[in-house]
Amino acid sequence: MKIVMFEPADFDLLYPLTYLRPVFDLRCGALTLREKLQEKFPDCELHLEVRDARLQVARDIYGAGAINNPERLTPDEDVLLTAAGAILTEEAAAYTGQERLALTEDGDFIWAYLEAETVGEIGAESAAELATRAASTMSGETTEDILIRNPWDLVIHNARQIEADFAAHYAVRNGADPGEGVAVWGEPESLYIAEGAEVQPCTFIDCREGPVAIEDGAVVQAHSSIHGPAFIGTDSYLCEARIREGTTVGPVCRVGGEVEESILHAYVNKYHTGFLGHAYVCEWVNLGALTANSDLKNDYSTVSIYRKGKPVDTGAMKVGAFIGDHTKTSIGTMLNTGSVVGVMCNLVGGGGVLPKDIPSFAWYLNGRIGKGLGRAYALDTARAAMERRGVELTEAMVKLVEHTHELTREARMEKVRRDRRKAFG
Repeated sequence: MKIVMFEPADFDLLYPLTYLRPVFDLRCGALTLREKLQEKFPDCELHLEVRDARLQVARDIYGAGAINNPERLTPDEDVLLTAAGAILTEEAAAYTGQERLALTEDGDFIWAYLEAETVGEIGAESAAELATRAASTMSGETTEDILIRNPWDLVIHNARQIEADFAAHYAVRNGADPGEGVAVWGEPESLYIAEGAEVQPCTFIDCREGPVAIEDGAVVQAHSSIHGPAFIGTDSYLCEARIREGTTVGPVCRVGGEVEESILHAYVNKYHTGFLGHAYVCEWVNLGALTANSDLKNDYSTVSIYRKGKPVDTGAMKVGAFIGDHTKTSIGTMLNTGSVVGVMCNLVGGGGVLPKDIPSFAWYLNGRIGKGLGRAYALDTARAAMERRGVELTEAMVKLVEHTHELTREARMEKVRRDRRKAFG
């Protein structure tokens, strides 16, 4: 059997998180969506299908043979076909053996198991087309599996996914002893500390409500606290941080202050005091000191976020911020409940709460959204930030950023023109 994971046509519903990465690279729990699938089927070949704009970036990361390979659709083996936002919650054996099609309650494709003969009969040119045709010919069933369709879905499912990933990946491994002076509350089997991690004395770890995993190379500074379920990724550093339940700190992050029910994807710098709650923060974001977001409205009603310029009710009472890659905030920046901030933005707090919808590459300064210093400046800043961590800004990523800059131009300029009219009449 081979596995094919494809991006659906509505990948843009996950903007700004998916401007610079495929859907399957989003993180929920301790692992990305792709990593979850590969770990469930470690002996199966995993094929990935991505949008054209992200093709070369994905090939740089995973190798040319893994991305949009024509062999993914040849009818030589049975195929487990999954949407890129799928999280399969059952044991591996539940997804093989007989042809099946799994849909959400409102009919969206999650996964299908197709025999090689069926794949040949359908004769699709892409995995997305194969899924559409399979859904039109097979009788679907609803399952307990998850389909990530909205940014807030990742946050909603994060705590349970930390627990699931811990059970599958960390509970079966032998970790290091917490060490003298580390206070642990809860069952020892709910805590995993990698041998290469450093947990300093006067750290408090609470595993009563869920497991805690601390990966290799991570440093937990004295006077930090971690409340499970929580995950601290490779080479990340907690600086007297208060990590509340349901939080994922991805690899190579710097975290201080309070973080609750949030996902820091990777390479996030939140070194200083400030609150982050029910948020997803993409790579290379820097949150200045005292940057904070609201995640609960004063009237306890459900939170709306802006999508394509229009408000969308999330149906959730607690929703924080969704911040795209390479965005920076100044000291004292205050983000509203349900804020959406695009990639490569520069936000300068001015004593008030910022607008809820800030388009990519925009600057917020003196109470107005402006177009900033342009694409070249944004790329130079990104290159400088990445070099500090020994990471190269590749030519493929530069082209993807240029594509995204053009893709978001009209939405950005509409906001700029609106704020100019407000300021000058």
